Amino acid sequence: MINFFKSFILLGSIFCFLNSCNKPKQELASKLSDDFLWEDQTDIYLPNTAEWTNRVEAADLNKDGKVDLMFANGGDYSEPGKLESSRIFLNQGPNSPFLEITKQVFGEDKFYARVIKARDLNQDGFTDLLVGSTFQTQSELYLGQQNGQFIRVTETHLPSKVASIGDLEFGDVDADGDLDVVLSDWGPGSNMDNEGGKTLLWLNDGSGKFEDVTDSHMPDLLIQFSWDLEFFDFDNDFDLDIAISCKRCGTSRVFENDGKGHFIDKRMLPAYTNNYEFEIADINQDGFLDLVTVNDGEIVDGKSWSRREHVFLNDSAKRFLDATSSLWLDQDNIGEDDNNVVFLDFDSDGDPDFILSSLTGEDRLLINDGTGKFKLQQSILSGDPTPHTLSLIFADLNNDYKMDIIMGQGEGEESIEERIYIGKKVQADTAPPIISHIEQTSSSDGTSKVYARVSDNKSPSMPQDWKEVVVVSGSKKISMTWYGEYLWFADLSKLETENPIEICATDAAGNQACRKID
Repeated sequence: MINFFKSFILLGSIFCFLNSCNKPKQELASKLSDDFLWEDQTDIYLPNTAEWTNRVEAADLNKDGKVDLMFANGGDYSEPGKLESSRIFLNQGPNSPFLEITKQVFGEDKFYARVIKARDLNQDGFTDLLVGSTFQTQSELYLGQQNGQFIRVTETHLPSKVASIGDLEFGDVDADGDLDVVLSDWGPGSNMDNEGGKTLLWLNDGSGKFEDVTDSHMPDLLIQFSWDLEFFDFDNDFDLDIAISCKRCGTSRVFENDGKGHFIDKRMLPAYTNNYEFEIADINQDGFLDLVTVNDGEIVDGKSWSRREHVFLNDSAKRFLDATSSLWLDQDNIGEDDNNVVFLDFDSDGDPDFILSSLTGEDRLLINDGTGKFKLQQSILSGDPTPHTLSLIFADLNNDYKMDIIMGQGEGEESIEERIYIGKKVQADTAPPIISHIEQTSSSDGTSKVYARVSDNKSPSMPQDWKEVVVVSGSKKISMTWYGEYLWFADLSKLETENPIEICATDAAGNQACRKID
């Protein structure tokens, strides 16, 4: 009889889910709206979207001081679906609908876009867009112009290569002062049963023109279905190494940089399959970057799609230790079909917390106790369920110094609109940035440079997160240049002073931290 009633309740729940019987839930949500950290304000800000959105990006595209949005669209999971328009929206200010400029940027072009990343690639002061495209198609580059205009320069500026790009990241791998790009390539055929592809490296000549140096600079290693890769300096030598997730491999990978952009495979990670993503942060504040993984843990309740995640602690650059059992207990690491993780300091207490996005459960918050141990908090978002969350990011959309959430909904049998959640119960940012370590170098030609890791406990670090990061000496100061991860550098010869020198970082909320250069 007990089993009968359990079955009856389960069938009723399934029927209600399939028929969107959520009115009581919404009435309850309305009554308890003050308890949610983020409030669903999609209807205020976005028109109807509902494409297969793989990733979201946020950056100021027209230099008006407001954060704009990019949605990388196009499915399906393991074979090409329909080509779709990736969509671009300009921020018009608090409580105002975003202005769509998709056709002004992309015209009638459609993609199998897995990722769009925004940075100034040709050092002209304008934000550029690189679209990473899957299922053996050409990725695309659009250079930003004045007044938020863009021009397509794919044929003249990118390697001519069809590939299946699962992710891409910008960073200066060869220390020549411009941003290069690393790209995960699934290879031809189905990403679920093919042999995989080599991780690609394209070097920038400084003008936004890229050369494919994969064969000479990257390990000859096939990665089977990578959803994510990250530049990160795991050994604190101020060059950019790479963490590469792998869904169909026995383990994910770390590629170590020799300082000149040549990489070797470094076997440093605990071996787990099915990793969807890495996210990097110094979770225990020991000065070394740690990794949180997605979907590579043990199967929960016999459901093959429901897996726990992991915490890999950086053991002073010697190796990464699986610290999940002590830092993320099973009652807080509940296991779902999760997709990505993003760090923020939601309570402004000076340590990195994070949110997990999920296809099968709630998107949920994990709160750091300051030592790297995480506690689960659910029901953080008001409004309708978010059953197809493939991507979410943080940005302050309304300039109230609270992190808002932009969410991309993708994989699933029905189309779900993208979402915008405005921070309500989130603590306004009052925590100062963290300048964790500094190095000064001198070369034989007399050039002196300084490097620093500067974090605001948010990932990824974006230009809109900072008012300034500078080197200061007396009344003089020069700007530092971001070159990947949380890393910055400056040429000290431009300072020309004999006074004591310090690095000062001021985040977007005006919080400042300074650290002297010894």
